[in-house]
Amino acid sequence: MKKTLSVVLTSAMALSMFSSLAFAKTSADFTDLKELDAATQAKFDAMISAGIFDGVSDTTFGLKDEMNRAQFAKVAALIMGLDVNKDVQTSSFTDVSVTDAANGYALPYIEALKTAGVTDGYAEGQYNPAGKVTKEQLATFLVRVLGQDAAAKGKTGTDTTVSDWAQGYVALALDLKLLSNGTDGKFGGMANATRDLLVSGAYEAKQQYVSAGKVSVTDAKATGVQQVTVNFNKPIDTTKATLALTKGTADIATTVKFADDKKSAELTLTDVKVSEGSYTATLSGLDAAGVDKTTATFTAENEKVTKLSFVNASDKIAKSAKVIVKVKAENQYGENATINGGSYTAYVAGASQSLTRNEDTGLLELTLDTSAKQSEIDVIPVNVFLTNSSVSVQKTLKVGTEPYVTKVELGTVKYPTGKTALSSTGDVAEIGITRYDQYGDIIPETAIPTNRTDYNSIITPYSFDALKLVTGDYDTVKISLDKAVEKAGDYTVTIYVGSASATTTVKAESSKIANKVEFDSFSGVLAHGDTNKYIPIIAYDANGNKLSAQDIADQAAAKRFTISISGATAATGNNGNDAIVQSGEHKGQIKLDSIDASANSIVFMNLGIYSANVQNNAQQSFTIQEARKPETIVLDGDNPAQKALAGATTTVKWFVKDQYGEKLDKTIADYDGDYKVLVTVTGSTYADFTGLGSTNLTQAADKTYDFTATHLEDFNSNDLKFTALTAGTAKVEAKLIQNPGTANESILKTIDSSMEVVANNTELTYSLKPVSDLYATLDSGVVAAGEKLMTPASEWVFNGSLGRKVEITAKNTSGDEVAIPAGRVVSAASSDQNVAQIAQNGGDVVVIGNKAGKATITVVYTLADGSAKDETINVNVKADQVVTAAITADGNNDITTPTVGTTTIDAYKLLPNLKIVDNYGVEYTDTELNRYADLLGIQYVVTDVKGGTVTVNADHTITISAGVIEFNVKAISNGKTVTTFVN
Repeated sequence: MKKTLSVVLTSAMALSMFSSLAFAKTSADFTDLKELDAATQAKFDAMISAGIFDGVSDTTFGLKDEMNRAQFAKVAALIMGLDVNKDVQTSSFTDVSVTDAANGYALPYIEALKTAGVTDGYAEGQYNPAGKVTKEQLATFLVRVLGQDAAAKGKTGTDTTVSDWAQGYVALALDLKLLSNGTDGKFGGMANATRDLLVSGAYEAKQQYVSAGKVSVTDAKATGVQQVTVNFNKPIDTTKATLALTKGTADIATTVKFADDKKSAELTLTDVKVSEGSYTATLSGLDAAGVDKTTATFTAENEKVTKLSFVNASDKIAKSAKVIVKVKAENQYGENATINGGSYTAYVAGASQSLTRNEDTGLLELTLDTSAKQSEIDVIPVNVFLTNSSVSVQKTLKVGTEPYVTKVELGTVKYPTGKTALSSTGDVAEIGITRYDQYGDIIPETAIPTNRTDYNSIITPYSFDALKLVTGDYDTVKISLDKAVEKAGDYTVTIYVGSASATTTVKAESSKIANKVEFDSFSGVLAHGDTNKYIPIIAYDANGNKLSAQDIADQAAAKRFTISISGATAATGNNGNDAIVQSGEHKGQIKLDSIDASANSIVFMNLGIYSANVQNNAQQSFTIQEARKPETIVLDGDNPAQKALAGATTTVKWFVKDQYGEKLDKTIADYDGDYKVLVTVTGSTYADFTGLGSTNLTQAADKTYDFTATHLEDFNSNDLKFTALTAGTAKVEAKLIQNPGTANESILKTIDSSMEVVANNTELTYSLKPVSDLYATLDSGVVAAGEKLMTPASEWVFNGSLGRKVEITAKNTSGDEVAIPAGRVVSAASSDQNVAQIAQNGGDVVVIGNKAGKATITVVYTLADGSAKDETINVNVKADQVVTAAITADGNNDITTPTVGTTTIDAYKLLPNLKIVDNYGVEYTDTELNRYADLLGIQYVVTDVKGGTVTVNADHTITISAGVIEFNVKAISNGKTVTTFVN
């Protein structure tokens, strides 16, 4: 063979013809296709309906017939959508003639291929129209359709049934699942291809085909009252693509669902309905080089009712005090219209009557009283129409006999939130129940006496009353898990109403009962004199599933465990179960109230489960370390600038660490006189000092402070602050001293921080700190009005958290940071006030975002020598809504709860160090948590209250009643939570 049929399919039309033609026949019209499976039939239907293939006769497709090159030329030309001139009478090939009875019909298609550069024949000047098409030629054709010619040439193969030149094409066709090997594992590439292979192979290629060229939005249109469909010219990368919908200049909130073929997307409007006006769908997120048209505009109309129809099961209704006649109102999209019932008028036997719209079904409902009518004699004409329109429907209903239940339907079983089965005692599954009368209509509540609509149940297999029917509603059956089940299983629930019944399945999971316990790893240190230490444990149920901390706490409350401890004090009630923490960050752990054992001795713990069916035990011992003592003082945070101009402030924080590397707030009483921290402040002439002392007042003279070993918390992590006064050096120094005041006194650690106040004429280099991204606060519809005030008030832009303060930094010629006083800004201006604006208060400036975009801020500020400097910084304002990115707080809060009366406190104060960081990096703490509670969607939940009551109030405060011992308080924001145990 001199050459194969050369098929280079680069046209974007290559496979579009699959859907461009319409033929009446399907696979069902051919006797030799009827035995194909449904999936294969669907492939053949696609090819037949596109006009690519037809049968060899009216009833036979010719499934296993071989194709010659003439037939193949026609198929190739049609698939590619080539321009075929059917009037051409002369061929470029000497062996192709219009007078050829068998293959002459193919001349126009062969010429189209030749003109398109797809083929130059079989041999010099010849096409060989009667020649067969081999399987390896077919594989080559399909691979080139997908534009994979280069990839195929880079592959190799070893199939002896395939020609050397075709090995790569066949290997790739197999990899892409376009074709498959025979039952012998060979491809048989030199065998002739049959029609079934071409059909199925071309179909598979179509699924993977991506047309050449850039992505474009082809069109968009309303396809539902809250739905817009956007179409693309080719599949898009749905991992990057985003779609937005606007009406005029207004953004329309939507959710987006891309089609499986990635060639279209459905936008569901979340807040509003499609209404009259012009809409634009915009595609973004993709590489700009690969995108052409990114928008599509369409004109929509208001929802309108196009059709009304009765949907009751028959023309006869029951004789009853309450009969519901249902009417379907259909809108222009074929949906149930959302227009409310008050927009319709009903005439029943000539009298006007109102309709309501059932929000669950979307149907209109007309409630009739037919109890006074004569059964099987009286009729009721009903006329329903959309008020002030011609859309109407009429029907004459015949009154039948009194209703009785002939059929019961049960809805989907609904389990407690977050569950797929009943798993905890008290869990309830809810099942909707619908009763139908003899005419197929729903029997509403109170339509007939309750003794004819009441339901009862049979639950199998029998579970010793673990599952029970409990009191529900007329429309809801409730099944409760009253007792723990030993084994997970499906229970059949049959509901009876009179002689009618319906069955459903309720799932129950085996209760999370501990059958095995272990001590988990403990990485901390137990030292003599320690208090409130927590030992983690692990428990497993009978199926080997690990129990959660809550499960362990529940099991302890049920007295499942037996715990004994020596060498430490812990709660002993209920066989030691009271030692397991019931709430808070240490929930499910064993709490050791105090470590009594001396250094180098042992704390021994025994944890077991002893029941009729389970005998399990775990033991753990801990070697007690020497009591904690101070070892060093370390920096808490960053070191402040050591140089400053007069008026500037710096802050430093330190804390004491023990010999185990942990923060130490106090030692045992025995060490109280053995250690102390001595803080010395010098240079009070040059800088004021605050941060220590009960009054925290500025010290007018040099001073020392003593902190004994049992009161180190008074020193730890305090803000030690210097405020520069005049040239000179002030210093705060902390010494950790062992055996103070004795002959054996020694200094274990000295740490200090200085403030050298330099002259105003010191050579400094000034610069503005970059401004981080801003939220478009002023343009926002969700930000409180006070946060947008540009003039001074108790709450305004300047003292809020949504703006960015302009900060000036300075360095000396050595590159050292020099603290400078605030309030240096003379003026500031925005290059575009539509994007960002300025709020100035004295010598300080805050930049506030207005609308999304970029701008520059030019700031003029004074230097220490009195001269001025101007500098410009960039700002980027974004419209992304402010949301919580992270939320943190301390896990425990030991407070004195009220014993008499009640106390109301800001909720955030119950979660020590509660901090929220938003998506712009802004931190919210203390009073800011109340100020921005609505913007951030902050909520509080209280659980596990012991003694008294704890109430969360709407103003973000919490009221604690007398007698409260402990509780958990959880802060929630943007789906993120943090919990503090308060006791």
